[in-house]
Amino acid sequence: MGIRDIEERIRIRELKRKKGVELKLIELENKAKIENMTKDRLAEIAQKHGVIIAVDDSLKAEIEELQKKYNIPKSRIITKAMEEQDVFVKSKIDHERLGQLIYQRVMMDKHETGGLLTLPDIFERVNVGLLEGQVTMKDVGKSIDILKKSNAIYDVEKLGSGLIMVSFFPVQYTSDQASVLKIVPNDGVLNTQFVCSSLNWSKDRADRALDSLEASGIARVTESYREGKKYFFPNIKR
Repeated sequence: MGIRDIEERIRIRELKRKKGVELKLIELENKAKIENMTKDRLAEIAQKHGVIIAVDDSLKAEIEELQKKYNIPKSRIITKAMEEQDVFVKSKIDHERLGQLIYQRVMMDKHETGGLLTLPDIFERVNVGLLEGQVTMKDVGKSIDILKKSNAIYDVEKLGSGLIMVSFFPVQYTSDQASVLKIVPNDGVLNTQFVCSSLNWSKDRADRALDSLEASGIARVTESYREGKKYFFPNIKR
């Protein structure tokens, strides 16, 4: 293994470490963000994501108006700023409440993930604080099933590799973006050349799809003189 390869691995490891720190900060900020939701922000979220944050009683009239305007089902209305202790009922995990906590955290972190996460990545977002070591991947799977059955999330897809991918919001991906997501390698890193050879695409077509995934927050970019631009998919790593 050469020095360049070692440097690249260090860069990717640092991205993962940074992500872990960001998750802890998000955990601390979620409640404040939800409780301080403004009318304009409520409307923006409702229009873009089909979700209403309805924890402020003083905005009841606005919330009812938004629900009617955008035809938002009750399953996509967050009525309480969930905390970790709320997930326990008689010392046991309540999967419906765990689903609400998952949904809330993904909603607040949408700018980082694009609302598209794997099951293991969702697990990372709730296996912290009071829930660390108390919640299992199976618990998360049950909660996702409940969210899907109530139409609170957009889609759950099993990729060819067996990886479970969850789309929380009805983001309209092109078929090209979806094709790229299906060929992300086990390490979560690919480049334009890999996409071109795997899908038999032109460079321009591959670049457009990759750049759009970066813009949506699903991919991140690392770049070096030797290897050029690489796209890192932290939420799709096997």
